[in-house]
Amino acid sequence: MKRPAPLRILWDHHKPTLALLVLALAVALFFASRFVLHWVYWHDQRATHPDLEPWMTVGFIAHSWHRPPESVAVLIGNPDDLRRKSLEDIAKDQNRPVEDLIAELTALLETDRP
Repeated sequence: MKRPAPLRILWDHHKPTLALLVLALAVALFFASRFVLHWVYWHDQRATHPDLEPWMTVGFIAHSWHRPPESVAVLIGNPDDLRRKSLEDIAKDQNRPVEDLIAELTALLETDRP
């Protein structure tokens, strides 16, 4: 006499339990895939050191490049009230194009890596 398969026995006698097990495995797979995708994104160097944009503030740059805001301020030229000013505003205050400021700051941040 042929023995029934173990999953067949479970399905015949424990349908709600097997359905809950499948649901729990699906939920676990969903959250595991989300974890892996977020881990890959946050360990990408481009995400931790983004390209500089005119809207970025000194505080944002310092945070994303893991630097103290004072060191980024020194690289820019130490203007007053840097916390809330964007690179575009700082470039206007210094009477120069924002692209030049971004290029200079990017070069300085790249060469001054900890």
